[in-house]
Amino acid sequence: MEDLRQAATMLLGRADVSLIDLWISYWNHGGRCHPFEFDAFVHGILVARWFDTEALASALEELSLDAAS
Repeated sequence: MEDLRQAATMLLGRADVSLIDLWISYWNHGGRCHPFEFDAFVHGILVARWFDTEALASALEELSLDAAS
């Protein structure tokens, strides 16, 4: 789980990806957290359920591929 948080933090450190961009992609992949809960999860304040981590992993992969092209 820390790897997902670290990957999200690194992706958010880029100038072209914002938290809302990541949340929208996460939501499109089936994530169910409210944006405030999502922000708290990414910053290590909340623990996510298993389906939320799967959606985040998919969103990170998608945005990483977009950034690479």
